[in-house]
Amino acid sequence: MQIRSVVRAFAVFDCFSSDAQRLTLHEICQKLDLPKSTVFRLLNTLVEIGYLHHLEDQSYCISFKVLRLANLIPSTLDIRDAAKSELRLLGEVTGETVSLSILEGTERVVLDVVESPSRLRSIVRVGEVVQLATGAVGRVFMAFQSDDLVGSIFDEVDVPATLDDELAEIREQGYACSTGDRLVGAAGMAAPIFDLKGDCDYCISIAGPEPRITGRREELAGHLVASTKRISRHFGHSNII
Repeated sequence: MQIRSVVRAFAVFDCFSSDAQRLTLHEICQKLDLPKSTVFRLLNTLVEIGYLHHLEDQSYCISFKVLRLANLIPSTLDIRDAAKSELRLLGEVTGETVSLSILEGTERVVLDVVESPSRLRSIVRVGEVVQLATGAVGRVFMAFQSDDLVGSIFDEVDVPATLDDELAEIREQGYACSTGDRLVGAAGMAAPIFDLKGDCDYCISIAGPEPRITGRREELAGHLVASTKRISRHFGHSNII
């Protein structure tokens, strides 16, 4: 159960970015879409406890106290540790095989897997290396990488005529879906994980028999995107798609 005042206080921090290091009361109100009186109380409280500075020009900025907390984050924080509970939850609610992948050049490598309990399931192995040219995971990684990387993926094969439209749709809806790309009769869905800088080097996917995946597309997509958003927030990403 969320405590509204706590959620709003942290939402104030999400208003700041490298392009908006100082913000006025009016600008923060616009970003939060909250009444001026509510935001003013939030800002005053954060100033009083030392997490914001109120500057002479009447703007606000984040204090060094926040930096102190950031320095407490373990340097060994592992994506597998952060994603483990979400993978298990996805496996439970979907009943399908769930996996975590990392981007490695023009390939992706499977880091962790939670297998479906069904006898008829997709088999994914930890350490498996897959080219990005096929599958939902490949499409998700391409959607959030540079044009140069995308071009290098198709060095030896023709670029699909619909690729630009596909990638734009993925960026719009927040996930990708593929059927029969790697195995006839199988389907997969994938969604991106973003880090503090907004980079997408990790991805979670759901895979299974085509009828089970396509018949529950909206439901599965909802669970998948919710999980990747939670992991992204864990790594400091605030501008969630």
